[in-house]
Amino acid sequence: MEGMANAATPMPAPPSAPIIPTISEVATATNDVVHLVRLVKSMREMGCEPYSCEQDAEVAGRWIRKVEKTMIQIKIPYDLRVDCATQLLSDGVMT
Repeated sequence: MEGMANAATPMPAPPSAPIIPTISEVATATNDVVHLVRLVKSMREMGCEPYSCEQDAEVAGRWIRKVEKTMIQIKIPYDLRVDCATQLLSDGVMT
């Protein structure tokens, strides 16, 4: 019976080595950030302003429509649109 109790006890997982990103992974991440910054800069140049935690639904709706229209005009890829819009939120909105 004692042997059965030991067999049912799971063994702890061995410690894993830290994952160190390769140079190409770091370069890709840096390029992605630079690309995102350029897109947001383009949006600001076209009149998109940071959303400043306005409580009025009409003001919020105008901001959303302006951001969406600008993203369509400068052809921001769908997978980057949330990231771009997030960058336009002021610090008060994100906390």
